[in-house]
Amino acid sequence: MIYELRLYAVTPGRLQDTHARFEHALPALFKSHGLNCVGRWTALTGPDLPVFVYMLAYTDLAQREAQWKTFYADPEWARVRTETNAGEEMVDHYQLMFLKPLKSLLRVNADEPQHVSGIHELILQQVALGQPAATREYLAATYLPALRAAGAGVMTVCDMMTGRDLPQLVFLLTWADASSRERGWKCVRDDESLRALVKAQRKDIGKPLLGHSVSYLLEPAAYALPAPYLGAPA
Repeated sequence: MIYELRLYAVTPGRLQDTHARFEHALPALFKSHGLNCVGRWTALTGPDLPVFVYMLAYTDLAQREAQWKTFYADPEWARVRTETNAGEEMVDHYQLMFLKPLKSLLRVNADEPQHVSGIHELILQQVALGQPAATREYLAATYLPALRAAGAGVMTVCDMMTGRDLPQLVFLLTWADASSRERGWKCVRDDESLRALVKAQRKDIGKPLLGHSVSYLLEPAAYALPAPYLGAPA
């Protein structure tokens, strides 16, 4: 499985129109071409606001190419696009990333809250070059358990296959609400065992395994809440 993550920098004043397109005009079109949209969000914080975020799932890149080829050739899409644009492009520019979920880092069907209707957090996380095994071990054994203990639901963790500033991982976290997120991250920042491990990483390889990150707080679209773990099978 792969995911396609799209971040649309929406023309100011057109965010609600974008949601209307995704709520009313696109579901039938997506279904007719086999496109599986697993999440839709409004970014509450982050660069280039207003931003509309959505994610699709595919078996592989060949399936993705075939589905979008028929979608773009469909006259109904041309009609919907013209009608909903209403004489002005909805999207100013966009980012597109392909992601490979790291199944070994998920605990699908474990006793873990997913907060699908709460506050979600998209994190584009730079990781140390040449340290994939050490990074995954640190995430599995220490970092993700600390996030879960702090109240986060881990919806997915992915390798970024394409994009800027590689290597990067992508985390999609969920929180009950904004105050829970604030308390949770404070717990993680104040965790002495995590701080000691980061200090050891600097000593061993000259840098921490997790570097700079960009974070978007997301509000999931109420008309199409994502499934727990984005519907990933157990």
